[in-house]
Formats: sequence, structure tokens, C-alpha cells
Amino acid sequence: MLTYTRDHIQMLLDQPRGMGMVVSCYANTSVVEGFESHWLQPLKAEASKIRQHLAEDPRALEEFERDLVAIRNALGSQAARQARGMAVFSAAARGFFLAVPSDSPFEDRLVVDEEPYVVPLLEAYIRERGYLVVVADTHRARVYASDAGGSRLIDELEEAVPSKTRAAGERWGKQQATIDRHRKDHILHFHKELAQRLDQAWDEAAYQGIVLLGEREVLEHFRGLLVDRLSRRVVHEAPFAWTEAQAEIDATVRGVIETARASGDKRVLDELSRRLHEACAVAAGPQEVIEALRNGQVSELILGPDPGAIASRCTNCDSLFAFERDTCPFCSAPCRRGNLWQQILDLALGHGVWVNLVRGSPELERHSGVAALLARNEAQWA
Repeated sequence: MLTYTRDHIQMLLDQPRGMGMVVSCYANTSVVEGFESHWLQPLKAEASKIRQHLAEDPRALEEFERDLVAIRNALGSQAARQARGMAVFSAAARGFFLAVPSDSPFEDRLVVDEEPYVVPLLEAYIRERGYLVVVADTHRARVYASDAGGSRLIDELEEAVPSKTRAAGERWGKQQATIDRHRKDHILHFHKELAQRLDQAWDEAAYQGIVLLGEREVLEHFRGLLVDRLSRRVVHEAPFAWTEAQAEIDATVRGVIETARASGDKRVLDELSRRLHEACAVAAGPQEVIEALRNGQVSELILGPDPGAIASRCTNCDSLFAFERDTCPFCSAPCRRGNLWQQILDLALGHGVWVNLVRGSPELERHSGVAALLARNEAQWA
């Protein structure tokens, strides 16, 4: 379950530069041998390296020590002991502090910069989103918000649908056809209402996908009523007898989530390979992806592990470059540096673009670890 929201992340992304350093800390707060936290030794080593780097700037070093004290206090808190991971951001000079616990551990890391380092938190936010699960038949449905930890009922719907019976004394005829048509009309109305409810639920929280459970014919009919943006997010359909037993639903959903996550990378990488081969509806490489995002062309972003590369953003016209640049070639204003992956993720989420995080893809590595599937079928451009 997520313990932080998009608002937490946006607060960090909106932190102004030029107001002193920000220390970003990611820690694995689960314990070793029952008493010592994972984070203690790795972060001690990281802090020693930062002290050496700041040794010739006493003021910056003093500021760092103040932030480090605040971070250590947060990592030793009750909230940290109850979580498996913590992301802590401290900027004593500007009076800013934020600590967010996580149900999943972070890789231990300490970063000092003019702005918070948000990439690991963004990646965790994207990966830990749950699923919308619909259990439905012809006249009743339940919608759950589900993740690996279980399912929570968020909506339910039921409609009086005429029974599937034959008219007395007739094998088939006008009366029987009327009964059948009346029944189908009720089912259609019910499924349309369910599709609208699902559309609303999708917008109310962040989900990785949609799971449909029920009879095959019912699911095929219902999926055809979903708007395109939801139909494309159906990651799994499975036969499932109607039940309100929470344990049965939880057990089924846990297995479905494992399957969906395992197949997700393969699906998107196969599609990337196909589009690259056809040189159609794809952008590959950091600058090409940045331009496609800014032009509103991207339907899905595909991103590998953060290489720590530097991007430059113009302080005047806001142009973004996937490399270091002192001045903007368009308006000659100075550029400020930032993490490339953070800039790309910020653009993608700001435009409502679906983000796929993948690991170990030679296809993606040939394009510096980033590519995008375009919304329009057009030839790849330079």
C-alpha cells in the first residue's frame, strides 16, 4: 500500500533552486539480525564521502551536518521502524523537511544537490500502484482496489435483470423474442453503468492496470463498452465464479498481479522492437523522447534504470536538453543542470503519460535507456 502520494512528489519537484542544498536520503529500514538497520553502515560511508567533497566549504559542511542530524532522527523514528523503506529530504537552510515511509525498501543512497533527488521515489510510486479489479456477471458487480497485500471494496452495483426463461407454451416466437430483447437491454444498461463507474474509479487514484474476473462471454461484452484508455489497461481476464468471499478474491488477485507484472515488461519491449523495426510511431533516445513528450505525441514511456546523466534546462524559455549546456541556443539565456531521468519522468507524469519501468533490456540500452511509443502512426523522425 502506498504511504505517499503524487502530491508528496510534486511538492519535491516544485522545490525552488538557489536556496541552499537539499540532502536526499533513501534507506532500507528493515533490520539485520533482528536489531541493526540495513541503512546504518552504507549511509555512514556515503556521508564520509560527502564530507570530503565539502571540506573546503565550511558553511556548506555545517549545513550538511544539520541536515544529516534531521535525517538520522527520522530514520531512527517509530515510523521508520514500522516501514521497510524511508525517503527523507532535508534542507535546513530553507526550513524544508519531508519524510515518507514505504512498504518496500529503497537502495541506500545519500545525494546532495540544489534540488531533491526524486527518481527512486517516482519509480517506487509507479511500481507500487495497485490494480482495479472487477468481479462481474450479468446483473451484479464489485470493484476492488487491489495490490499484493489484499483487496479493498470501493464500489458495487446491482440491477434487476429478467431471468433467462422461455415463454410458457412456446419454443420460440414473438413473446419469447420480446423477453430475450428485454433481458439484453437490461444487461446492456447495467454494463454501461459499470463501465462509467470504472472510468470514475480509474481517475480517482493511480493504478497499474485493470483485472476483469467473471464468465468469458460477460467479460467480452463488458470490455467492448470500456473507453479506449481503459480497454488498453486491461492486463488480465480470467473465468471466476461470483463470490463475495474476500479470501477467495484476495488469493485470485495476488496470483493475477504476479502474472501481470511478470508479463508487463515483455509486452512493452516486444511492441518497442516491432515499432523500431518498422520505424513507425516510436521515439528512441533521450532528446527524441523529450521532444515527443513536449509535443504531446507519447502514449507510453519506456525507461530503464537511472544512469545518473545530466540534463540542462533553459532558465528563460524552459527548453530542455538531454546533455550539459551552459546557454540556451534559442534565447541565449543560462541553463541550469538537473538529473535527466527526473526531468523526463516529470514531463511524462505532467502530461499524463503511462510510464513503463523495465530492467536489463539490450534493445533499450542501445538507445541510452529510454524510448517512447507514440500516439500517432508516423515515421520516426530525427
